Amino acid sequence: MMTRIESWPSALSDYLLRAERICFRYGSQDCGLFVAGAIRAMTGVDVASTLRGYKNREEAFKRIAALCGTPTMEAVASHLAGQYGVPEVPVLSAQRGDAVLLRSGRRSSLGIVAMHGTEILTPYRAGLLRLPLSHARRAWHI
Repeated sequence: MMTRIESWPSALSDYLLRAERICFRYGSQDCGLFVAGAIRAMTGVDVASTLRGYKNREEAFKRIAALCGTPTMEAVASHLAGQYGVPEVPVLSAQRGDAVLLRSGRRSSLGIVAMHGTEILTPYRAGLLRLPLSHARRAWHI
């Protein structure tokens, strides 16, 4: 099981401030690597170490399928949560720094609960997109 470092609030805040200025790009600032970066900032653990190295959406989902059998963000989030002992929590219990699954139609993405605990942050074209916590479908306590 992962534990947060003592200075996790400032480490996460610093990470999120840097991420605000980075545009979405597969392999560097997509939803999975953004969440993995936040987890690493809070815990020192890189949960995406076996996934890194892809350059586009197709390569990303091939790696996800190879890792957990199903090429979806929900599948990889569930797989990594199990591998690292990260407990799932009710969405309404998610707190700042927790990872969440967002779903829109058939597609899903990942995000992090913002520092004030009422919004989700996820990478977008020109930085981070802020969404209400009500957009989350699942949550994991980091």
